[in-house]
Amino acid sequence: MANAEKVNFALIKKWEGGLSKNPDDPAAKFPVPDGSGFHTNMGITWKTFAANAKKLNYEASPKNFKEMPPDIWLKIYKNGFWDSVKADLINSQAIAEFMADWAWGSGPTPAAKNLQQYLLSQGITLKPDGKMGPITIGFLNGLIHKKGERIVFEDLDRWRRNFLKELRPFNTFGFGWFRRMDDFREYAVGIIGDVSGDATPGTVVG
Repeated sequence: MANAEKVNFALIKKWEGGLSKNPDDPAAKFPVPDGSGFHTNMGITWKTFAANAKKLNYEASPKNFKEMPPDIWLKIYKNGFWDSVKADLINSQAIAEFMADWAWGSGPTPAAKNLQQYLLSQGITLKPDGKMGPITIGFLNGLIHKKGERIVFEDLDRWRRNFLKELRPFNTFGFGWFRRMDDFREYAVGIIGDVSGDATPGTVVG
């Protein structure tokens, strides 16, 4: 099983950076309500920050958002993204971190739905409802056991790249998205090790 305590937080923070007010980012529609124009800090949008405050017991103030205390950042990552894809139940640390990152970048529902569509492409029958329930997790773990952790990771990496190519902001942000994925892939392959299973990994896009 995967473990949130083993997540490569240094890699996430390396790519997320600090405060952002990029007007081309969809998050710019929901800026901090202090007139500064900032909408994202360390990968957390103001909208997400404000929405989780009551549940995670912190104050959704512009000051807290701009300072982004480490304990708040970790709470949001764990509860908002890691837990949203039931990452603790995935039988692969690399794939668990990959799915949590997909939820981070695109939202938990699109991440789960794309995983389900990938499972469908593998001949598995399930309803692509965008929910990471026990059936989806069970099929994912079964496929990891059957095909091998590395092969399933490579498949999902390719699937996500193709998904990102279809998004409207890809022309603006796509190069950066793929560079980040390349960096994560290098890390993931390092902790997975050699290919195992019955299939041959596909060619990685990008």
